Amino acid sequence: MQNSDVLIIASGGGHTGFARAIAEYLSLSSNSYKVDFVIPENDKYTEEVLKPFSSQFYYVKKAKEPDQGNTALIKNLPRVLAQSLKIKKYKVVIATGSNHSLFPALAQRVKGSKLFVIESQDRIVTRGKTVSILSNFAENVFLHWQEQKGLYPKKGMVVGPIVEKPKYTPKDNGYVLVTAGTMGFKRLFDIVVSLDFGKEVVIQTGRVPPEQYAKRGVKAFSFSTDLEKYISEASLVITHQGKTAMESVVMYKKPTIVVYNKDWRYAATKEDSKQYAEILGATFLDDPSQWESIEELAEAVKKVKPPKKYEIGTPNLVKRILEELS
Repeated sequence: MQNSDVLIIASGGGHTGFARAIAEYLSLSSNSYKVDFVIPENDKYTEEVLKPFSSQFYYVKKAKEPDQGNTALIKNLPRVLAQSLKIKKYKVVIATGSNHSLFPALAQRVKGSKLFVIESQDRIVTRGKTVSILSNFAENVFLHWQEQKGLYPKKGMVVGPIVEKPKYTPKDNGYVLVTAGTMGFKRLFDIVVSLDFGKEVVIQTGRVPPEQYAKRGVKAFSFSTDLEKYISEASLVITHQGKTAMESVVMYKKPTIVVYNKDWRYAATKEDSKQYAEILGATFLDDPSQWESIEELAEAVKKVKPPKKYEIGTPNLVKRILEELS
C-alpha cells in the first residue's frame, strides 16, 4: 500500500458519500491507493464509514450548518483557519463541495497542491457557492450530468454520477424507505406516518428524534452506517433533494420520489431540485407546506414510475486523479 498523496475533504452527509466512493475506487486501482481525509469535528458517522479507506484523519470544525447564516461562520472562522493551516501539503486534494471544504481546500492550494472539486448532484441551474469559489483555483470541477456542463464551461468535467460500487443485489422486501439526510425532514415524516401505503414504512430520521415514530409502529432510526442495505431492499424510496436520490436510482434502480425541503435555504433552489428529479426519472413534489393535502404524496406513490438508467461515473473521476498521481 502506497503512502497517501491524496487528501479528500469529506464534509458529512452526501459529501461523505462522495468521499467514500472516490476512496473505494482508488483502493481498487492498480496502485491500491489509500487516502487521508479532512472531516468535521465530532462527526463520528463520517469517521466510521471512511475508516476502512483512511491512512489519517484531520478534524476541522464546520464553519456553519446548512440552516445557519454568516453569523456562525464569523464566530467559527478563527478556529477553522487554524485547523486548516495545520494540515500538511498533499499532491492532490479533492473538495466534496460543502462550505466545510472551503478553507482546508484554499489552504492546500496556497501550499501548492493540485485541487479538484465536486459540484453537488442537484445543482443544475445554479452553482454551489463554495464550488463556485473553488472553481477559480481548481484543475477541474467534476460533474454528474451533462446538464451541469453549462455551469462550468471551461473547467467542468462530466464524469457521470459519483456513487459507490453497490454492495448488494437489489431486492424488493416490500417496504417504503423514507430518508432525508443528516438534518432530517419532520414535516415529511409526520405526513408519512399518517398515510397507509399498504406497505411497511422505514424512516431514517437524522437529527429528528426517531422515538415519536417508533411509538406509532414504524421502524425508525436516526442513522445507519449501512443505509445502502435499506435502499437496496426497498420497494420505493422517498427522500429529499440530496444524494440519496441519486444512489437509489443509479446504484439500485429503485422508483424514487424527491420531496423538496425548503429549509435548505443555502442549498439548491427548487428549480434545481425539480430538474434533478427529471434527470433521475424520479417523481418531484414541492415542500409539504405547499401541498393542498397530504394525499399529494399518496397519489405520487400510486403513480411512481421506473427511474432512468445510468452508469456509475466514479471510475472516470478516479482515472483523472490517477493521471495527476502518475
